[in-house]
Amino acid sequence: MKIKIIYFTLFGLVLMFGCKKSNKNKNPYDNWSNTTKAPANQDSTIDPNTIQGLHKNIFKPTCANSGCHDGNFEPDFRSVESSYNSLIGRLVTNTDPNNSSLTKRVVPSNSAASMLLHRINVFIPGSQGKMPLSLEPNSDWTAKQAEYIQNITNWINAGAKDQFGASPASYDFSPQIGGLIAFADGSSTPLGRSGNSPINIPGGTTNVKLMVAYSDDKTPLNNFGATTLNYTLDPNNYSNTEKTMTKESSSFLAKGFNGTDVNYWFSITIPLSQLGIMGNVIWIRTITTDNVNGLTIIPNVTASFKAKTYFALRIN
Repeated sequence: MKIKIIYFTLFGLVLMFGCKKSNKNKNPYDNWSNTTKAPANQDSTIDPNTIQGLHKNIFKPTCANSGCHDGNFEPDFRSVESSYNSLIGRLVTNTDPNNSSLTKRVVPSNSAASMLLHRINVFIPGSQGKMPLSLEPNSDWTAKQAEYIQNITNWINAGAKDQFGASPASYDFSPQIGGLIAFADGSSTPLGRSGNSPINIPGGTTNVKLMVAYSDDKTPLNNFGATTLNYTLDPNNYSNTEKTMTKESSSFLAKGFNGTDVNYWFSITIPLSQLGIMGNVIWIRTITTDNVNGLTIIPNVTASFKAKTYFALRIN
């Protein structure tokens, strides 16, 4: 009998203490109340003369609209970082025939030499018009144009610093497109082309020598690393094996992508029979490195169609 009493007593203690809710498992929302609080992320004041201010007020609402500078082609205004990296020291895509000295989008501390402002203020012959070409519904460019142009001018003349206040002098940017020329059967004169259309390869050509030029903000072009070239009939598929280009002992000076003279250091000679047959358009892609940044593809997938047709050959 005593054993049964002891058993039931212990069982009762287990139920009493074993089933008690532990503080460790207490629901943290038991005492929650629905009180009004300020938004977690309020817009802080941003200096309109900084790259952050330019992106918030101008580049994002006015320039990064669909089909324009939304990553389809440079400058890429989708983010603060892409805006900065595609502006500072970058070669322009469209030159002004009346002002050939404007070759870069933004020249730090020199707004007068920066194409970014020139495209906003001046109509360039042969272009579609002054920037911006179209406006999104949320853009206030029309109302604040003078103010915004002054903000861009102030940012450039103050050294065009990044979002951390660092000077562009602390950066080393990737190589950029310089030019593509071609020679037929040992000729010393580059083959012709119309504007930025493909280079015309004359019928009966046996071998084509291709030469590629690049532009870089710091690394001398003859100090570039290994450079390869690939070609295809489909500009969206470069499945062929990369071919190593030769670094010449001296450069060849000729017109480049932007219409100015550039130095061509890299070459490769390819039998025309390997490239294609009459009527084919051959799309060219190169990969290079300035030995500071990673491998750079030119033209890359986001390059303008103008850049892609420039890096192409037409077999006549």
